[in-house]
Amino acid sequence: MAHNMKIIKRVKTLPDRIAAEIEGLSEEALRWRPADGAWSLKEVCGHLRDDSEVWWRRLSMMVKEAYPVLPSYDQEALVREHAYQDADIAAVLGDFKRFRLDMVENLSTLTRDSWERTGQHPDWGRLTIRQGMEMMVRHTEEHLDQVRELRAKAARA
Repeated sequence: MAHNMKIIKRVKTLPDRIAAEIEGLSEEALRWRPADGAWSLKEVCGHLRDDSEVWWRRLSMMVKEAYPVLPSYDQEALVREHAYQDADIAAVLGDFKRFRLDMVENLSTLTRDSWERTGQHPDWGRLTIRQGMEMMVRHTEEHLDQVRELRAKAARA
């Protein structure tokens, strides 16, 4: 159960860690792209918001349904569709955090056995809730590194 608590803590704290990395940056720095087609800090945060919404749906399905088919999505298309480059970063980060806190609330009620409930993803195959949450937090931590790198590059641009 201690491992589950560590996962829950990471799910809960990562949005604040991302927000802390971009706090105080100018709109110009938030919108800066390192190359054509590459994401800006705003777009990375928007992607994390989208990813959290999709994982929130997946988690809900895995908790409520027997062997659900978990949705996949086109991350590039969603970032373009939501026009994060022109979005209010506070609203994007607020949504990101809200989805994660809803997940924390749901995860906190699970029994040890419930963490082993599964869903079927079209690309990844069968996943338990634990595996899915571990995958999600690793993904977010990789983007945290990307945010740090982009922030440093934007400051030099």
